[in-house]
Amino acid sequence: MILLADLVDRYRNELEQLHGHELLPSHHHALNAIRRCRNQYSAVMLLECKDCHQNVILPHSCGHRSCPHCQQHESQAWLEGQRRKLLPVRYFLITFTVPAQLRSLFWNHQHKTYDLLLKTAWQTIDSFSRRDRKLKGRTGAHAVLHTHNRRLDYHPHVHLIVPAGVINQQRREWCEQKGNVLFWANNLARVFRARLFEALRLAGLRCEQQLPNE
Repeated sequence: MILLADLVDRYRNELEQLHGHELLPSHHHALNAIRRCRNQYSAVMLLECKDCHQNVILPHSCGHRSCPHCQQHESQAWLEGQRRKLLPVRYFLITFTVPAQLRSLFWNHQHKTYDLLLKTAWQTIDSFSRRDRKLKGRTGAHAVLHTHNRRLDYHPHVHLIVPAGVINQQRREWCEQKGNVLFWANNLARVFRARLFEALRLAGLRCEQQLPNE
């Protein structure tokens, strides 16, 4: 089996020659970490059996969040932790994305724009749950940021798993939304769009391309 570390070690120079101008410092950091993962480049640890006193030298894992060798166990542990937080109620999956015209802006200012994207998505859901005439309460959400689609094209978007109800703080009871629709998509889109553009403006981020009206 070919390890990702072997591929990085073998093709990194070619990658940087072809796409070095597109790589961010975070990409170089990931490549450096993965290249040293569990091989001759990594630090080592000495393990000793207390019964037979046999020693074994094992290379360290890199621990980087992008390394598939290191994150399999952590990913499963994270998923199990999220499942334990779920309530015994219905849930809706809501996705917020950005227009193609904003992707270059997001790419060049990832730290700021990802934070704004997540916060704006949550603020939109929170405001709808509080103002909905049937709910009028506080909801919650599990939010996951995706930066690429399945074809690995750059396509930042946020998935939110939202319970089909709220906690009414005045009556201290659970209030559930009936039917197959939590909030209407067009209404969510308009509010999210306005909030996101305003957040980008306040952050001093400006898109040079013509943005869609809807």
